[in-house]
Amino acid sequence: MSRKLQLLLFVGGSAIFGYLVTRIGVARLLADTVRTGWLFVPIVLLYGVVCACNAGAWWLSMADEASRPPFWRAYAITVAGFSLNFITPMVNVGGEPFKIAAVAPWLGLRRAAGSVVLYQMLHTLGMLLSFLTAVVLGALLLPPHPAILAFLALAFVVLAALVVLLVTGHRRGGLEGLLDLLHRLPLLDRVARRLEPKRATLAQMDEQITALYHRHPRRFVQAVALEYLSRSIFMIEYLLIALGVGLTIDYAQAYVIGGLTSLVQNVIFVVPFEVGTKEGSLYLVFQLLGLDPALGVYTAIVSRLRDLAWIGGGLALVWFSGRGAQARAAAP
Repeated sequence: MSRKLQLLLFVGGSAIFGYLVTRIGVARLLADTVRTGWLFVPIVLLYGVVCACNAGAWWLSMADEASRPPFWRAYAITVAGFSLNFITPMVNVGGEPFKIAAVAPWLGLRRAAGSVVLYQMLHTLGMLLSFLTAVVLGALLLPPHPAILAFLALAFVVLAALVVLLVTGHRRGGLEGLLDLLHRLPLLDRVARRLEPKRATLAQMDEQITALYHRHPRRFVQAVALEYLSRSIFMIEYLLIALGVGLTIDYAQAYVIGGLTSLVQNVIFVVPFEVGTKEGSLYLVFQLLGLDPALGVYTAIVSRLRDLAWIGGGLALVWFSGRGAQARAAAP
């Protein structure tokens, strides 16, 4: 995607964000912030539990290796990777090369790359299952308008198909097959020719990916369950934000808010930093649930503040890891 189009999308999203803030009023948003008060602390800390589940799933997937990093090192790398992904908003891959390099001293470069690919598949599978849950709850809680039901039905079919595709990838691998597919696509065959010398490596990574599913199905289920649990815990954030402004919602409503909003953001992933798409989708979902839509925009702002807190911590971890690597390189 060209930089001009990225800039255009960013400007458009910023315009939507500005419009919603103006419509609601800065004074009200500030008043809601004051009312939330000390609840900002558990809102920020809750994300630490979410990251612990993510790190646990990744750590479980590395259990077959001769050596693996300690859990808390995997946790720190997970947080740092999240921060780097956020500051590369178009593709969210800035954290993956860092994670590969960070665990390479334990696993070796190739198996480190395989572990990151395997974890990303587990993470995506857990996310898709969470989306499916939100879609089902949405069908029960949202107004039974034909357009809404049609959207939810289409989303359910697409998400279920993606779940089947990912499970098939865990069973049979797919990296080498993807390379074969690239060779057959006219516009991507040049990319395939460049990757062809890596075919043996891709085949080894496929073997690493399928090993968890076939040899340790219990660990595979545990890892996916941890990823699903991380999304379920994350929905508590919406309960806390609502509590901070005196609004009472139940967990099912919070799941619909968080799940459908995240689904929309992943579909419209091309907008940098999700500017406007997060605020707009939360505004709409709150309205459809019969809640004050202004609180949807406030919720988006609180979640951005939480993101900034964890991004700062993650970037600090990246900096400390770089200093540690320099010290080890300088040691005799």
